Amino acid sequence: MSSNLKLTAHKVVVFDIYGTLIDWETGIYNSIKSLFPKDTPRKTVLEKYAAIELDLQMKDPSVAYSKILDLAWLRLSGQVDTSIGRGGTAAVTEAGEGIGASSSALTQEDTVSSTPPASDAERFGASVPTWQPFEDTVQAIHRLKEHFALVVLSNVDNKSFDGTHELLKSKSNEAHKSKYPTITPDSPFSLILTAQQINAYKPDSRALEAALQQVSCAPRSLLPHPSPPWAVEADEVLVVANSLQHDIEPANLHNINSVWISRHENSIIGDKADLKEKGMWTWRFETLCDLADAVDQEVMEAHGAA
Repeated sequence: MSSNLKLTAHKVVVFDIYGTLIDWETGIYNSIKSLFPKDTPRKTVLEKYAAIELDLQMKDPSVAYSKILDLAWLRLSGQVDTSIGRGGTAAVTEAGEGIGASSSALTQEDTVSSTPPASDAERFGASVPTWQPFEDTVQAIHRLKEHFALVVLSNVDNKSFDGTHELLKSKSNEAHKSKYPTITPDSPFSLILTAQQINAYKPDSRALEAALQQVSCAPRSLLPHPSPPWAVEADEVLVVANSLQHDIEPANLHNINSVWISRHENSIIGDKADLKEKGMWTWRFETLCDLADAVDQEVMEAHGAA
């Protein structure tokens, strides 16, 4: 990292949400630990879940995240379910193999249910809005919105994120004035992009590419975008995330500056030893509050030099 490079040189922060702002591993573990023997280590439970989740997402990005959770539960429990596969419905075995796909495909919009969950698998699928923010999250993101446009780039469906968004809003932090217009006065975010809208799950490069386009001078009209366009260049975008696999590596491949929120290296999902050894992030902070402190320090120093 160049000593001359500043966090505040960026205009847009693209945020991962789950793992970075939201303690999703606790939410996932508490929901699925009953599927494993009682002495199974937490790390083992989450690693097995993460492998299944990624496999399902990469096989068919048109399946909504709530359904991905549902299917992951069924696979972990050894059950078989009729699910969405590439090209249409297919039975998914415990090994994750699609059987007998039909010729019609459903979109994420079709797979997000509005009916109350009736099974343990469906309850897990609907659990995303109950996953709680890290202790430092809400205050830190509302501090950061004073200096950047905060953009959500998340591997979930719209309905799941709606519940999370409510947890991240804060009327008590409205005094932190946003540099860019936010979706609502109590929201920290200026733009929200989900896997459901983009039809791609991270680490697929199409997810980050879509975010870069939506903040550029020529956003796609069918996706959420600021009006008028922000016309932000790629070198003015900063990716902030906990997952090395889902976010930091794609940012590196696109030559985008990034911040790894390491959460004291306690995270399991998205953690890859080879990526950690390469140190492909531009900055590293243990918590989101540490990042907000560093930004405030840069601002103070800039004002002092003026």
